[in-house]
Amino acid sequence: MFMVRTRIHLKFIAGSVLLLAIFFSACSDDYKQEEEPKEDLTNTVPGRLEIPRLTGDTVTYKFIDHMVTYQGKTVHNYSMEYNLSLRHTRWVAFTACGLTAADQVTRTNAWDDDPQVPEDKRTERADYSGYDRGHLVASNDRRYCREANEQTFYYSNMSPQLSDFNQKIWQKLEENVKEWMQDETLRDTLYVVKGGTIREDQVLKYNGPHSVPVPKYYFMAVLAKKGGSYKSIAFWLEHKKYSEPYDLQGKAISVDELEEKTGIDFFPALLDAVERPTEAVYCLDDWTWKNR
Repeated sequence: MFMVRTRIHLKFIAGSVLLLAIFFSACSDDYKQEEEPKEDLTNTVPGRLEIPRLTGDTVTYKFIDHMVTYQGKTVHNYSMEYNLSLRHTRWVAFTACGLTAADQVTRTNAWDDDPQVPEDKRTERADYSGYDRGHLVASNDRRYCREANEQTFYYSNMSPQLSDFNQKIWQKLEENVKEWMQDETLRDTLYVVKGGTIREDQVLKYNGPHSVPVPKYYFMAVLAKKGGSYKSIAFWLEHKKYSEPYDLQGKAISVDELEEKTGIDFFPALLDAVERPTEAVYCLDDWTWKNR
């Protein structure tokens, strides 16, 4: 009788262990399914938070990184993803901190070809006929050393802009961003991406002997890092003449909205847990406003 009970008892224990194993195996599978997906770092540049996700098309696009030597350091001055077929960049990107936000030199007017662009893919002055040679990285953005400012005058950094746009509302927006670049209460580092749209449905016309696209819209995406916190804001402006007052705040949108409009993934190197809430909203009161 004792042996029978023992066998029954052992069978019960074995059955319980099997059920528990199945239960925890199922729970383990559910847990794996609910885990956060791995960060998608495809076509990103490691350690470069300012750089949008690259297209991955190395035939049509060339990633260009302009660097200078300043105060004994190698500094990333600004970067771009240049469309070799259209001879217009998809975007430009740069950072501002204590070193690169300083104003040490004046405008150089050093107009020149970009040595990193193949000769047969460059533009010339005639490609901007009827328009300003509009800087994307503004001359005023890079005044910490002479070489940095000279690089902003490369033709690869130019876009055909209406004078009434380039020298007015766009310049006023750039002046505000420059204030943010130099505001140490706002940022430890400011990350800035600018551009003009070159997608076929976002082009006004094609201009000059090389049929350079005239963007229908211009945009900016700005990210401020202060300590361990981040805030962002973006802008979307139609390429046209505006009447004063310009209402720059009314041109502000979230980075998420700008991504939808442009198809560009901004700040992909941010951890997803930070990127999602940071890019989803913007608060006008987080930023100082001058020269509206």
